[in-house]
Amino acid sequence: MARELFGTDGVRGKAGEYPLDSEGAMAIGSAVGQLFCQPGDQVLIGCDPRESSAGLVSSLTAGLIRQGVSVLSVGIITTPGLAYLTRESKVAAGVMVTASHNPFNYNGVKVFDGTGGKLSDDTEHQLNDLIESGVAPAEQPGSSALDESLIKHYEDFLVSSSEGLQLHGLKLAVDMANGSASGLAQRVFERLGAQVTPLFDQPDGRNINDHCGATDVTELERVVSAQACDLGVAFDGDADRLIMVDGQGRAVKGDYLLYLLAVTGHTKGVVATVMSNLGFEQALLKQGIAVERTAVGDRYVLEGLEKTGYELGGEQSGHIVLPRLLQTGDGILAAVQVLKALQGSDKSLAQWCDEVPLLPQALVNIELTDRQLLDKPEIQQYIEQQTQQLAGRGRLLIRPSGTEPLARVMVEAPQAEAEAQRISSELAERLKGAA
Repeated sequence: MARELFGTDGVRGKAGEYPLDSEGAMAIGSAVGQLFCQPGDQVLIGCDPRESSAGLVSSLTAGLIRQGVSVLSVGIITTPGLAYLTRESKVAAGVMVTASHNPFNYNGVKVFDGTGGKLSDDTEHQLNDLIESGVAPAEQPGSSALDESLIKHYEDFLVSSSEGLQLHGLKLAVDMANGSASGLAQRVFERLGAQVTPLFDQPDGRNINDHCGATDVTELERVVSAQACDLGVAFDGDADRLIMVDGQGRAVKGDYLLYLLAVTGHTKGVVATVMSNLGFEQALLKQGIAVERTAVGDRYVLEGLEKTGYELGGEQSGHIVLPRLLQTGDGILAAVQVLKALQGSDKSLAQWCDEVPLLPQALVNIELTDRQLLDKPEIQQYIEQQTQQLAGRGRLLIRPSGTEPLARVMVEAPQAEAEAQRISSELAERLKGAA
């Protein structure tokens, strides 16, 4: 079996191109209905506000109906919100249409099982085969309905997760990436008592993640400094990531947030990925907190949490997983928990960050249309040579992107930027020669 259609997190690609055209989406819907449902079972479906999402929802719904499934659309919602409602509604599966942090012309499909959990590699293998081979329709078609009021249940969950947190007097700038968190995040923090300055909360189908959100906090940093806000929070297009800005206007990535949550929560261990900074790991070890590393992707983090029994995991990119509350990364939920931890400590976010001396790290993307090129012997030999050159003074990680046709070159070293540029340039030339 194979899972070529699936990347780090679901099916991802250019909207309008297979498998994210109407035919491909209908095949995905039919496959989900075949694998997870009996005729008459219910599936929840939601989406982010990019312009291609509504059409994909329609095609996915048609595929599910073809398998006799009852489809309930919840409209525009965050990915973790759809996961939460899937769990609480006790349906057969949940389907989310989103390309997360990618530009508007991309889209994707994320599938949750009936518990609201991410799919394993084996389940994705099965789904991949059903999508490509096709499945016969059920004897009786299913039905579809819309209930946009369900998002209020998720909003209430986010507020209640604070366990009475009061943010009165806190000036908070909130960047919603013109995505699924638009409106929702502001309501949550205002219900907790914060004075909210909203940013990028007017989605038009094309401005999602456009120089805003968790992948670009430049404007959020400016606003926090210019308006003397206490803190800033930023989410990506489907709000499963969180990046914060401290009171000094400095971006605070996932490694810092995980450190704060681990120490204040008296956690015995944290699950992180291979992308997390070595300085973050060393800071946790000084606190007596173990670190377990996994492959990139919050579903691999979740697998690590299940294996270790730890209650905190996440990624440098801002996925924070709190399995006691929800079995997937949730940016708004993580922000509430960070604010709760800060209120219970005697330090500011900036002071917490100062406890974690990160090594300089640089990430460079290079074009990679055929990810199998990275496995060629001459490419692996080059990567091994560069890894040995950095041994003792830094770290090198080269991997294919799970969401775009790119190879990601990460260097952690005193001269990280120069080393990353050199290695990525040399690797790009070797990849061209190997093609």
